[in-house]
Amino acid sequence: MAVQERDYMKGGGSPVGPSGGAAKILDRLNEIGERHATAIIAVSTGLIILTVLLFAKYFYDKSQVERAESELSSAETLEQFVALKTKYGTTPVAPRILFRLANKYYEEGKLDDARNAYLEFQTRFPNDRLGVFLVRALNSLKRNSEFDAAGKEARLKQHLLSSHPRGMADAKDPRLQWGPLPEPSPVVQIELPGGTLSAELFEDDAPNAVAAFIKLAELKYFDGAKWDVVGGDERIQTQPKAEGAQDLTLAVEDSKKLPEAYSLVLAKKDSGVSGSQFQILLRPLLETKDATVFGRVTSGSEALKSVKKDDVLKAVKVVSKRSHPYEPQPIQK
Repeated sequence: MAVQERDYMKGGGSPVGPSGGAAKILDRLNEIGERHATAIIAVSTGLIILTVLLFAKYFYDKSQVERAESELSSAETLEQFVALKTKYGTTPVAPRILFRLANKYYEEGKLDDARNAYLEFQTRFPNDRLGVFLVRALNSLKRNSEFDAAGKEARLKQHLLSSHPRGMADAKDPRLQWGPLPEPSPVVQIELPGGTLSAELFEDDAPNAVAAFIKLAELKYFDGAKWDVVGGDERIQTQPKAEGAQDLTLAVEDSKKLPEAYSLVLAKKDSGVSGSQFQILLRPLLETKDATVFGRVTSGSEALKSVKKDDVLKAVKVVSKRSHPYEPQPIQK
């Protein structure tokens, strides 16, 4: 049986299929590549250079930050902090460098330079996490600037400013990097028959009352005093002493402290309050009119539950106080 010849066989060619189309596409791409070879090489080279530069900048910035951190941790002098600000002022460590520089100015008593550095920090880094410390530092700086303007010789006699930041220049306490620390409040112990109380005294809020209490405690004036119970379960109060009594009347101080349970209070006497008798509140009161709240019991309050009339106060001991004399100023009669 005869086989009919196909058309493609007649011409001796090959059938046109997918492989033929792919060949044309490749030819077209080769033609484009040959025509634009220079541009393609230039773009590829540019991308490679850009990638290398980005990696170089990343590692350079990282090394800059590491060096800045290392030098900041070892810096101590004002000159070192100034140099660090110039050298690393554009790195992520710049906010801490500037804040440490401001604190250093403050510690060395250069209050105007400190204020300018704090304000520069506030302007350049308003959202930095150190901003929470800025308000406290500026307020402290304002108080001490007012202290300088008002006359140091007269004000230095007042205990509230006895620890001026200028006296902290040599203190190697790392906590001072965020600004000067206030002196801690005085602490006393009150020995009762049923146990010992510890109490914090509010010297910043009622300085004259605290001065009287500490002075009499150090003279052992309260040792052996007897208690009175006032208002049922409201408060206990030391009784006047028959021998060696102190007639110490002080002006009322508004300490802004609430009359909470276990507060230490000086009660009304004549036109002021009695500095030689004190009370301990057994429950919170709505108010303490014409009285001064000057401390509070911080531990051992369970011993107060057993105190009865005429029980003896064994002793009042001063555990800690600030570094200045405690001299109360009574009302002049």
